[in-house]
This record gives sequence, structure tokens and C-alpha cells, in this order.
Amino acid sequence: MGDDLAAAVRPIHLLHDSRVLARMLGIERPCCEMVAMPAHGPSKPFLAAVDANPCSDGFLLDLDAPSPRFLVYSGSMQEDLFADEPRNWMPQGQARFQTFLDETTDALKTQGRTMCLRPHWRHALGDLPSCVKFVRERITGDPTSPFELCLSPVEMLAPSMLQPQQKLEEHLQRMFTHLGGVASCVLLADFEQPKADGVEENLKLLPLGAGCLRRECILPCIEAYVPKTTPILLLPGRPIEHQLEWLSPRP
Repeated sequence: MGDDLAAAVRPIHLLHDSRVLARMLGIERPCCEMVAMPAHGPSKPFLAAVDANPCSDGFLLDLDAPSPRFLVYSGSMQEDLFADEPRNWMPQGQARFQTFLDETTDALKTQGRTMCLRPHWRHALGDLPSCVKFVRERITGDPTSPFELCLSPVEMLAPSMLQPQQKLEEHLQRMFTHLGGVASCVLLADFEQPKADGVEENLKLLPLGAGCLRRECILPCIEAYVPKTTPILLLPGRPIEHQLEWLSPRP
């Protein structure tokens, strides 16, 4: 695999904090947490990111969101979306997730909305097999499906998957091999090195270049497995030109 990703030839979108935008526009309550806007070209929102828990009873989507595409986590049996909850991977959690998909399919189609599911290692879509199953059953198996998958590789990593370096690279390559070609977008984030205390906590996400993710791990995977038409999502908090530089090939 070659390290020849040219960021400029890929559609790049930066996630913006909707609360900041809402304050600037005088809106009391934003209808989503973040909005993905293109780094270049017309300012048309690519998606609206929602942090609510789809496996909870009170889950709702605000149809006033600036994009018909919603980026949503697959959810947890716990009210706390990121709490340690083993049931999410067990039959009970998987059944609840499938019920949620069944209950929302017709409404999404009727409203002309798309739901892009964002995996996380503690959620219903928490590992590679569950994501592959979701794509097969809910996307490729239905030409009119309102569902998509966002490949968010760092969020699929538990702290125990980071070491040794070879093991981390193997995990990332498997993710990109199986999901890079079918994901509707790729969320690229860096991460903060977790404390070496043996506790499996969620990784703290950072903008590209602000953490310890090695370019040599990610760039070859993107170049080999992600079509150049697939949008890349970047986190706020670091100038976008620095993140684009991280994504660009070096002599």
C-alpha cells in the first residue's frame, strides 16, 4: 500500500459545534450537536451529528436539522451512552438495536431522511463483525435503505487494542479492508494516549495531528481501501490546514 493520499482530491468536511453556530445566529436550542460543512466549495451541510442514544425510549431526531442526513451512534442499553454495558453485544442489546432499525425505517423513508450509523466499541455496532452484518442486512440488502455506515476507526478501538503497534495496525487494516469501500463517509480522529492503569476507558478523541495516531497507520489504509469520492470528516479544535497537511503525502 502506498502513502500517496492527496487530501485535496477527496471531499473534506469539518465538523462544527452547533451550539456555537446557534449562539451566533441567536438560536436558543440547536437541533443537533455538530454540523459537517465542506472545507472547500459551496457551503452545503453534509450531515447533522446527534449524540442522543437511539436505544433509549426518548430518542428523537429534530427534522429542522440543516441536513437530511443524520450521523447517529448505534446506541447503548445504558442511558449513559458511553458507559460500560456488556449487554450491548449480547442478544438483548442486539435485539433492541434491530428493533430500533425496524421502527425507524419507514419513517426515514417517508421523510426523505438518511441515518448514518457511527460505530463505537461500547455500542451495539461495536466491532467489525457487527458492522459487516449491519451493512449486509441493512444497506446492501435493501436498495432503498435509509441507513448508511460511517467508518470511525479510532472510535472502534478499545485501549487494549492499541498495543503492540503491530496489533493496532492489524486492527485498523481489517476495519478499512472490510468497511472502507462500503462506508458513506470516514470520520478521521486522533486520540490521547490512555493512562496505563489497566482500566478500559473510552479514548479521548482529538483532531488529526493533536494526538498519538501515526500517519503511517492510517494513510496507506485510506489510499488502498477508501474510494476517492468518499467524504472525510474532521473534528474541530485544530486549524483545518494543519489537519489537511497531516493527510497529505510527504516527500
